[in-house]
Amino acid sequence: MPLRVHFYRLTFGAYTDEFRSLLDPKIIVTEGQEIPQKPNFDILVYPTPKPEWIEASPNLKAIIIPWAGLPEETRTLMLNYPKVTVHNLHHNNVNTAEMALTLLLAAAKRLIPMDQALRRNDWRPRYEGPKAILLRGKRALILGFGEVGQALAGLCLGLGMKVMATKKHPEDYQGHLDVDIYPDELMAELLSTADILLIALPLTSETEGLIGEAELNRMPRGGLLVNTGRGPVVDQWALYNALKSGQLRAAGSDVWYHYPESHEARANTPPTDAPLGELDNFVLSPHRGGMVEEVEHQRIVALAKLLNAANRGQPILNKVDLVLGY
Repeated sequence: MPLRVHFYRLTFGAYTDEFRSLLDPKIIVTEGQEIPQKPNFDILVYPTPKPEWIEASPNLKAIIIPWAGLPEETRTLMLNYPKVTVHNLHHNNVNTAEMALTLLLAAAKRLIPMDQALRRNDWRPRYEGPKAILLRGKRALILGFGEVGQALAGLCLGLGMKVMATKKHPEDYQGHLDVDIYPDELMAELLSTADILLIALPLTSETEGLIGEAELNRMPRGGLLVNTGRGPVVDQWALYNALKSGQLRAAGSDVWYHYPESHEARANTPPTDAPLGELDNFVLSPHRGGMVEEVEHQRIVALAKLLNAANRGQPILNKVDLVLGY
């Protein structure tokens, strides 16, 4: 039987036709924001479905979220439908890893304050103040060794860094990166040897506030931190105090605590409560790690690969653990 896929909204801009061409010809695709009169789809591509959509088709086997992450309302809803699996995409893992490396380099080399000074024709920072940090030979700890964490590890290894990582189930890793992988429970011990802390964790009840004052103080003084997971994984005031005191030499983040709630608010929404933006040893990026020119093409390729695998009777990739939240 051919796979039947319903899209709540099938639009990928200029790539919509190409997406259709990437699908196995036998896949039957329907589209619409109203439930079909005789619904019989096997897969529903809809990031935030309502119960009536889940219950409409007796053949429904899976929900696909066509981006990275898991909306909380979807997680809560789908816990009530254990026979229907939920999947998402990891198409932007390399993009996010590159952003993490960019923030790390900018922080280590004090690039932003150097840039701002030279724009004022001020050369003094070249001769005075703290020097840049050499990354080669440094020991990096990556929290979260999923798709982003693994891509980031490869980049760090390419710079000659020594890489450790934590993963809930280290035995699940089947790759070949020269990384020492440890269970999450050993994080506190690992922090004491980490020059650099790289956070690639989702936000869950287990990870919220995971990195606070005690954890930052476990690191050797003068370390670096970069967060491309989710803002609240790190206690913002602990981060601020560590940067002010010099416990952290510098840090960078692409993820935040507050986001604009309207189009108008985009012009003036503080991302934090702590005055992190006042610190010249903190690099800010407005959550755009995945936003590269190629991202929509990456999305259609990843989604087509997932649907084609399902059509061929193969396991559907990127299954989300609804209890864990990722």
